[in-house]
Amino acid sequence: MARFEIFDSLASTQSIALQRLRAWDGEAGWILAREQTKGVGQHGRSWVGQKGNFMASRYDVMDIDVRRAPQLSFVTALAVYEMLRPFVPDTDDAMRIKWPNDILHKGRKLCGILVQTEAVEDEGRLGVVIGIGLNVRMAPILEGYPTVALREISDAAGKTDPEALLYKLNGHLDGVIDLWRRKPFSDIAKAWVKRAYGADRKVAVHVGDSRVTGRIMGLDDFGALCVQGEDGLTHTISGGEVSYGERFVTGD
Repeated sequence: MARFEIFDSLASTQSIALQRLRAWDGEAGWILAREQTKGVGQHGRSWVGQKGNFMASRYDVMDIDVRRAPQLSFVTALAVYEMLRPFVPDTDDAMRIKWPNDILHKGRKLCGILVQTEAVEDEGRLGVVIGIGLNVRMAPILEGYPTVALREISDAAGKTDPEALLYKLNGHLDGVIDLWRRKPFSDIAKAWVKRAYGADRKVAVHVGDSRVTGRIMGLDDFGALCVQGEDGLTHTISGGEVSYGERFVTGD
């Protein structure tokens, strides 16, 4: 059973969750802020959480190897996706998961996920903090990246209280984590591919001076993107910038 802490305003839910993790007392928990002033996104980018949006971080100590930690981004994305299903009309057509950690609605960012890890004393265990930012009432302005809020998709969904969403998400995340623990990651990867943004498009991945063009085939055991290149080879992409081109012709 997770512990829930709700704050009117915080600098960063991720920072408080890391503090709780470092003072671990054996119980996992959530930190939710109704307003966030100095949130942290991917690659250290700042993320200001406006009132009415969902900003939460879950902390836990898990029996996993650090190499498996990136899998949690995909586990969490699937949980958020399923939690949002009742709120988003035509979910399977309109909502997609973009590698490695964003959820999009018609190509616009709706949710971002950040997984951080901490070493703990127990061998074979790892401290994990999962941060989730979901645009509920208002979509932030991001340069070069269109965004959307739940309120723009569904007026009723936009009025949903973040605390209510937290309890819904906790149940979904517990369920997907349980599945992840019992099944091979390939099962999670298959579910992710069905919901992946760009799976029906030609993609180009830029890593340094190199460029791979092809189609998304899936994920490897560490969450890297597998792209079948135009050279017929499968390339494993663990970083870099992914761009998306035209859709493949049906049957291609």
